[in-house]
Amino acid sequence: MNTIIQNILIFIALGIALTFLVRKFIWKPKKKSSKVCGNDGCGCH
Repeated sequence: MNTIIQNILIFIALGIALTFLVRKFIWKPKKKSSKVCGNDGCGCH
């Protein structure tokens, strides 16, 4: 019974780690970063 629980926990940890790596290095979210500092109060000046 303990080996089943250990295997389940290992697969959950592996899934979380793979999800983190995919989101960090492969999947690039769309960013709304404009290089122009406008009147939106971004505090860059």
